[in-house]
Amino acid sequence: MGGTSVSGNTTTELIPAYSVDLCVDFANTRFWRGSETPTETLNEPGDLLRWCEEAHISSKAAAAAVRRWWQEHPLAAESAWREALASRETIYRLMFNTAERRPIDDNDLAQLNLALRQAPPRDGLIAGEAGLGWTVARVFPPRMTDLLAPVLWSVGDLLVGTRKERLRHCANERCLWLFVDDSKAGTRRWCSMSACGNRAKAQRHYHRHKGE
Repeated sequence: MGGTSVSGNTTTELIPAYSVDLCVDFANTRFWRGSETPTETLNEPGDLLRWCEEAHISSKAAAAAVRRWWQEHPLAAESAWREALASRETIYRLMFNTAERRPIDDNDLAQLNLALRQAPPRDGLIAGEAGLGWTVARVFPPRMTDLLAPVLWSVGDLLVGTRKERLRHCANERCLWLFVDDSKAGTRRWCSMSACGNRAKAQRHYHRHKGE
């Protein structure tokens, strides 16, 4: 992670190259979406900050500063966290519909565009310890769109790029995990063969032998 400088209420941060599938990773922070009890990993504001650190879109210093401010302003923390969850669900629906080759919902697209307009722009490239990174001006205290700016850029880049044709969701109807199919044949059906793929094979084997 690059450096962070502060001037007044504006923080300039260097964000290194993030995962090209960052928006997919964010959407998948809620999983087993087709089950009666989906699994939520972002259960409180601290979980959101932890995810931003682990995804390398927020430095430890920046996350620590936000964490301290949120501890003093719990209502603001909860508001940003709830807005992040709402944005995640919008992103998931947009990508799920794309994977299903369904039309994009106009309201979901409007919500994404609103978040993109509120997010800070990628101002330019600058050299950091790990190589080139984006310089980003973030307002402090942060809004949801400041924290998740790279996620928002990522979903925009994915949905307008050629890789959107490779966007899939797991064929396990209880799972529905999103992924980008980078296999040579482009016929991947499962989030992972060792998980949902093997479960499906075992289920088919069970019913086949039960029928016999």
